[in-house]
Amino acid sequence: MADIGNLVLNLPFDEADGAVKTYDYSSNRADGVVTGAGFEAGRSNNCINFTGTGKCEVEQSVLNLNASFTLATFVKVHKPSSKLVVVFNYAGVGNYVQLEVDVEAEAWYYLAVVRNGQRLEVYLNGALYTSGTVPSDYGNPVGFAVAQDGYASELGNACLDDTKFYQLALTQEAILSLLDNTKQLSFLLDGKDIKQTYGVCVSKVSGIADALKMKDPLKVDWDGYHGEQVDLSRPRFEARDITLECFIKTDGGKIAFMQAVQAFFEQLTAKHEDNTLNGANGELVQRGLHRLMIDIHPTKPLVYEVYRNDLVEVDKEWNDAKMIGTFALRLREPEPVKRVLKHLHTNDSTKRISVTLTTSKLVNIYWGDGTTTQDVFGTGVTITHDYQSNGEYFAIITGIVEEITDFDTNAIVVWNKL
Repeated sequence: MADIGNLVLNLPFDEADGAVKTYDYSSNRADGVVTGAGFEAGRSNNCINFTGTGKCEVEQSVLNLNASFTLATFVKVHKPSSKLVVVFNYAGVGNYVQLEVDVEAEAWYYLAVVRNGQRLEVYLNGALYTSGTVPSDYGNPVGFAVAQDGYASELGNACLDDTKFYQLALTQEAILSLLDNTKQLSFLLDGKDIKQTYGVCVSKVSGIADALKMKDPLKVDWDGYHGEQVDLSRPRFEARDITLECFIKTDGGKIAFMQAVQAFFEQLTAKHEDNTLNGANGELVQRGLHRLMIDIHPTKPLVYEVYRNDLVEVDKEWNDAKMIGTFALRLREPEPVKRVLKHLHTNDSTKRISVTLTTSKLVNIYWGDGTTTQDVFGTGVTITHDYQSNGEYFAIITGIVEEITDFDTNAIVVWNKL
């Protein structure tokens, strides 16, 4: 994929309206500072809306204009604009190249701008719209901008969604793959794609989008009054039950099938130890939970800490060649209310994730690498964790997360409450 090794800025703009920071999901973590702009429903989840008075500034320098690069983004200009104007500025008076794209106001387009040496290309919805060649004596660009043809303000008057910069010239095929969405639905158990690793496919899921069952609230039955008095001011919920309806397919007959089935279920029953200090009293803790992750979105997966709590019966017909078995996998999430964070470990300087919070209720932090810190509470408590290997990690904080205050982290907040 084009994302690997060349994505230098990735701004989905999925924040809620009122946010003053927007997260960069690339390894650079060049988050943007938002001033005077809002967030609203966009082309993919939320988008950022500029109305001629707001801006989003990325202070970190992540794009080398001296090398080939690509901008790919969804864009929607506001009335009365009817054009997108792409400008490359070069050293010297009057040295610039301007490419124009006709669009309709208030309609979404997928725009890709490619600089490949002296050649400039603009793609609209995956098709090459216009191109240009830079005079050889211009050298490298000193500035680059995409604007609309309404000049009442120096600032933008449009919406942007899923904005990415690549430090290479993407091909049309790569641009089309981005437009078609870069990620397919997948299910991961302890970091392993169960389809690729075990041949297990999921045909149906229940429990992940259902409303949690509320625990019985405090009730008072007054003699002489109708009904009862119920305290619903602080609802608490029961554990979450998740069911994956699966089929497992193998070639090679009975032995290959049994080996695949055993390998998958052993992953679910293997002792999963978390050897980390307990946040309350320093004791070592051990947990038997496993990480289930459902990739429904390139930047916002669903994440659960679960265990298998029921018999699994595999319905099969024996065959000496290809074999298929179906089964229902029932999992339980004992701590069903959580906050999900994402941390990118790319080098030694980014190995540490930090969480600072205030809470009077005990919360647990599952770091996403098989370790956990239990029973965290207090005022302005800072918990840090160092990841041992480079990678993308999703940490989850479980407990009464709605009563956490003064929350701060160097990670990305993927789900404030899931």
